[in-house]
Order: sequence, then C-alpha cells, then structure tokens
Amino acid sequence: MNRHDPEQLNIPAVSKEYALEQIIREFGTAEIEPPKSEPSTPTESAKIELADSPAEEEPIKTYTPAKKPKKRISDETMVFEPIRSEPIAPDLEAPMKIVTEGKLPSAKPIPTNDETIKLPSRRQRQQRLEEKLVGEIKDCAPPSAQQELKKCREGLGMRHLRVFLLAIPVLFGLFLLFYNEMGWTFLPFVKSLGAVLPLLLLIASILLAYDVFLNAIIDLFRFKIGLHTLTSIACALAMIHASVYHTNEPLTYCSIASLLLFTQLRALHAQNVGQFHTLRTVCGFEAPMGIFDTPKLLENVDSLRRDSGNTVDFLENLERRNVPQKILRVYATVLFFLLPALSYFLSSAKALPLIEVWLLLLLGAIPCGAALTFVGPFASIAKRLSNYRGALCGWHGAKVFGGKHTIVIDDEDLFPRKNITSNGMKIFGSYKAPRIIAYALAALKLVDSPLTDLFQSLLETQYGKQFPVTQHRIYDDGGIGAEIAGDIVLVGSLSFMRSMGVHMPAGTRVRQAVYVSVGGELAGIFAVKYKPNTSTRAGLRDVLANRNFSIVLATRDFLISPELIAAKYELPTDSMRFPNYPERLRLHLQAPTENVRQGALIAKDTFGAFAVTVASGRTLRLSTIVCLTLGILAGLLGFMLCLLLLAWNAVAVASPLHIATFQLLWLILNAFVSFVILRF
Repeated sequence: MNRHDPEQLNIPAVSKEYALEQIIREFGTAEIEPPKSEPSTPTESAKIELADSPAEEEPIKTYTPAKKPKKRISDETMVFEPIRSEPIAPDLEAPMKIVTEGKLPSAKPIPTNDETIKLPSRRQRQQRLEEKLVGEIKDCAPPSAQQELKKCREGLGMRHLRVFLLAIPVLFGLFLLFYNEMGWTFLPFVKSLGAVLPLLLLIASILLAYDVFLNAIIDLFRFKIGLHTLTSIACALAMIHASVYHTNEPLTYCSIASLLLFTQLRALHAQNVGQFHTLRTVCGFEAPMGIFDTPKLLENVDSLRRDSGNTVDFLENLERRNVPQKILRVYATVLFFLLPALSYFLSSAKALPLIEVWLLLLLGAIPCGAALTFVGPFASIAKRLSNYRGALCGWHGAKVFGGKHTIVIDDEDLFPRKNITSNGMKIFGSYKAPRIIAYALAALKLVDSPLTDLFQSLLETQYGKQFPVTQHRIYDDGGIGAEIAGDIVLVGSLSFMRSMGVHMPAGTRVRQAVYVSVGGELAGIFAVKYKPNTSTRAGLRDVLANRNFSIVLATRDFLISPELIAAKYELPTDSMRFPNYPERLRLHLQAPTENVRQGALIAKDTFGAFAVTVASGRTLRLSTIVCLTLGILAGLLGFMLCLLLLAWNAVAVASPLHIATFQLLWLILNAFVSFVILRF
C-alpha cells in the first residue's frame, strides 16, 4: 500500500532574506542602467536613476516632473516637466515632436509621473485570444439543464389537458360499440346518424392528438418508421372505411383508431413528464454526485460507487433514443412494408376490399400498450426519485444498473460526519489531554478518517497544537501506528490494542471508542457516539432486499463494523462483505477508470437517494423488458388472428367490438404487470 507523506503542521515558514536592491526592483523602482554603447556622464547617470521605467519592457516612454529646465539625456529617454495649465514653452516643443512625431492625441491624456504608457504584452494578447475562443465555444456548447427544462416545461400543462379531453371521445366510442353490439335502443339518434357519429369522434381525437401525426410526418422525412406512422395510417384507413363502406352502420373501426391515438398521446405525455421531473431535479443540484459502474474496482464483479457527477454526460445520455424504441421501430418498419403487399394479395384472393383487409391487419398488429412500456414506468419513477433528490438517466441508467452489482459503501453513506459526536474521554499516564488528542488527530489524518473533524474540534477546545508524523504503518486489524514527536503512537479499536499487547487497566473496555497508546502504554480513551440516518436505513433496506445487489464496506473508520451497523440500523448484515483495513482504504482511494459509466445523479451525502436510485434503475429495466415482450407478443398474436380470419373468410368474427376487447385486455395486462414490478 502506498504510504502517505508525513504532514508538516504548525511549523512557521522561514522567510528568505532579500537585498535592498531586490526589494526596490520587486516593487517597480529598480534602477535602470545606461546603455553600454554610449558613455554616460555622472550627471546623466543621476538623471537615469530618477527615471521610473521598467527594464524588462521596451520601448517605454517615461515622463517625470522636474523643477529644473528640461535637459536631454539620451536618444531613447526623455524627462519632461509636469503638465500645467499654462501654454508649453517654445523650447519644450521640439523634444516633444521627437517623441510623438506630431501632435499628442486629444482623446488620451498625457501620463503623469505615476502612469506608464505600455503596449499589451504577449501574455495579455494570448489571454485575450483565449477569452475570445472560450466565448465562441460557449456559444456552440450544448444546451444546459436549465434550457432543456424550460423547453420541456413548454406545453406540458396543455398536453396533459388534451390527454384528459381525448379520453372522452375514446370512452364514448367504446360505449357505442357495446351499445350496438348489445342491441340497446335507449339512444335512438345513434342508429339514425349511422357512421357520422363515430367519424366525428375520430376527427375530434385527431385534433386533440395532432402531436402523433406531426411525429409521424417528421419520422417520414427522416426515413424512419414508428408506431406513430402505423397509427396515422390506421386512422386514415378507418375514416375511409367508415365513410365509403359503412355509411349507414354505426359499427365502425373508428373507436379502435381513437384508442390507439390515446395511447400514443399518453406515451408522448409520459415521456415529457419523466424528463421534466428528471431535469428539475438536476437543476436543483449545486454539486451533484454521480453513480458510476466501475468494472475494475473488484475482480470479476461490476461495482457501483459514488463520485463527482458529470451533468453534460448525463444530459447527452438522457436525450438518446432508448433500446425499446429502437425495437418498436424495427417492428413498425417490417409491418409498414409487409402489410400493404399482404393485404393486396389477400384482397385479390378473397375478393375483399383492399382498405378493409389492410385496416384489419393494422388494427390487430399494432400493440396498443407497447408505446407505454418504457415511458410510463419512467415517468412514475422520475417523479418518485425527485422526492429523494435523485435523477435516473433514462434507459441508459436502467441499463447501467441492470444485472448483478456490488455496491461500495463509504463512511459518509452509513454515518455522516455530523452524526458522529463525542461521548467522553479518559486520559492515562503522564501526558496531558491536548497532546494525546493531537497524536490521535495526526494518525487519523493519515487515512482521512471521518473521525478527523471530531478530534479537530476536541483539540481546539483544549487549545492544543498539531504535530507532524515522521513515519507510519497501517495494520490489517484496523489500527494505525505512527512515530510522532519522537513517540511511538498506536491508534485503533479495543481489539487492535489487545492484538498489539497493550495493557488495559480495569474498567477501560469500551467498544465504541478510539484508543491511543504511547510507547506501548495506554494513554487515552475517547468514546464515540454514532447516530443512525433515516435515509440510510431506507436505502439499506432496499438494497439488502434485492438479491442482485451485494454490499462491500469501504470504511476508513475502524470502529464501523457489520455488528455496529446491525445494532444501529436493526438490519441483517450477513450478506455484507467486510475486507481488511488496507483493502478498504484501497477501495476508497482508488480513482475511477476510463470505462466507468454514469447512470444517475444524486444529491451529496444522501445514501438513501443512492440506494433508491440504483434499485429504481434495475426495476425500470425489468419492467420495460417484460412489458415490451408482452406488447410484441400481443401485436404478433393479433396479426396472426386477423390473418387467419381473413384467410377463412370469417371477417364478421373480427368485429370492431372483438378487436377493441382484444386491445383493451392487453393494455390492462401491461399496466398491471408494470404496476406490480414497480410496486414490489
């Protein structure tokens, strides 16, 4: 293990001695030597010593007030009288023309004796160029989290209202299907209107869900096919079919098209809601912590640990298209090219209208709830994580946290420094309390122990001074040995002192205490009190309940052990891995590798947010995979059923009510499975 260099504390720095000439030169009053090429008289040398001009930069014109008449010293250095309100004497104008070669600019005043005309140095010009380049880079920089949040907030409330209003024509259209199928007659205007009423309901649905058609058009211009494209085609075919073939019949497929529009618009709204809660949480962070997947931290195990977060990387991965959407695009692209050719073949073979065959295959093959497989759970998870001050990076975060991982837990995760307090101390031997506290503080600083703040405050209350460490050693039992001010000091727990053979007087066996030994004799006992954290308790409960997560303790505080965690948090700790003390220090100090992946951002010093975010990411991945599989199966099953019914000339079996019931059942099944996975 790497050794820390000894710390030098409270040692006054020895100031260097400077000559008088160096001090004068440092404050800008250095003497200027006359040019070597021309011999200078004693009078000229005296005049040059009075000139206040830096020797490093040239050419520099210096003006110094003089009571005597002006006298030319050399060709490069001029001394003038201070500027007065009286006109300049004729004998002074000639030298001024030599320096300025013309009149002085009226916009710039002539410098006084305290000012110097200086051209921009090379370093200043380079600094200005760098500032200009930085400004241009900022103009081309990607949008920040605040800008993305502002863009996401625009139209959010209106879209939520449109989703609510769209539910009205959808429910009324489904009610009309049951009404006509059951043969009810308490609404006489339904049969008199025929297909006009379903058409009006579909038109209202199209106006409310115009976002779906806009996305379909944008996808076509980008040469991409999605569920929006298939839904738009289904709506157009449903309107043509109702207006051409079923003008006098209220049983049309318009209600099913409205149902597909509702699920597509709700998916767009859920995606917007999930990004809104995520970005709002990110904008609330001042210095967020990132959750990283570190492959090489432990052998053959993917490890999750916290480090300084990268907001730019988080936003880039959040905006990327997720894998479920790509799979649905492939599925929609296959249907987009397959169904028209297959419909043409069936319509020619069975003498059926092409539009009706194409519409039936589309309504059976489009999975009604597939669009909500990812964005629905993501919206609910993002809203819940915002209460814990955590932000999951969409599907990228769910993929990072999926599978089996080892979670590396630090001291601040279990017991923040503010939750560690003193519970009394006892001093033995001839050393006084300030010296023993200073010895313990010097040893604890070697491993950056969270107990450092506690002993620092104890030392300040005792008005003690700090001591440097000459050499030190880290023991596997969780103790520290150091040579401080000529004394051999041991700092550790009770078990460490016993293993080192330190004599323990009667009544000194305190478990939660820091023991200090000087010269092999017990010198002090400092009792420590740990207060559990509510957020940590909830996070540990979530992690321990998941079999895919294991915990490794990377604590620098030698008093924190699985027994202490079990006693304070009242949780089983049998599955926790507790390596030796040098290994725990290595896990804490090891820098992240280049292959790390950031899956989420959380607030600082909140292990509850860490555990809940990691568990939510894995839950989101599992829910998305299961619901996407169910959606694809529903689409394939509906396509096969409609294809067989058309091949058997049983088009009447594929009635609007039967297809609507089929779609609703799969939609309810997807919602139920997603709810169970997210809840439990």
